Amino acid sequence: MKRKHGFPHSLLSLLLSFGLPVPFSPYLLVPLALSLCLPGCSRAITEAEKRAAVDEFFTQARSCWPNDVESAAPLAVESVVSDKNATRVRLAAYARDEAVDFYLPVYRMSAGRWLINEKGRIYLLDEQCREFKLNDAKPSPGSLSDFLGGEKIPPDGRIRLKPGQAFEATLVFPPLPDRARVGALVYDGRVLPFAMD
Repeated sequence: MKRKHGFPHSLLSLLLSFGLPVPFSPYLLVPLALSLCLPGCSRAITEAEKRAAVDEFFTQARSCWPNDVESAAPLAVESVVSDKNATRVRLAAYARDEAVDFYLPVYRMSAGRWLINEKGRIYLLDEQCREFKLNDAKPSPGSLSDFLGGEKIPPDGRIRLKPGQAFEATLVFPPLPDRARVGALVYDGRVLPFAMD
């Protein structure tokens, strides 16, 4: 019966063919073989696998999402940054072909929470369907000067967008858990999923 020689034997043959001294100590040969073998055993996660994991999360998480409603102003999550102090979501509202109203969250003392257009809620959802309530909302400096002329946000939070205009705001929430990689922003009934890098 012929025995196939594995990786250590082929390495030994290679060293001998070049006339190199071969250490026969198992303490040196085993770490060398493992260092050459192990990098080939592991592989990087592909973009397709990442996308599949995100899709799987969104499929499972839809059970805790409210029914998605369409708002007058189309919305997009531009970025999500989470650190030990806060999670900052940069949100953009834009008008396509016609003027639309965008409502920025306003803190209502009487309700004791942030509301959108007097009744809509805003919060983040993580992978376990936990809610993270809004702590602060700030228009970006450019949007503040372009739309409000440096003035304060109107009491009702209404911003009128003309066709082709966009308004950006930074929404501040409590920090998400370190292991959180995906989630969703719920903005006045709209569900905006996101993946963190």
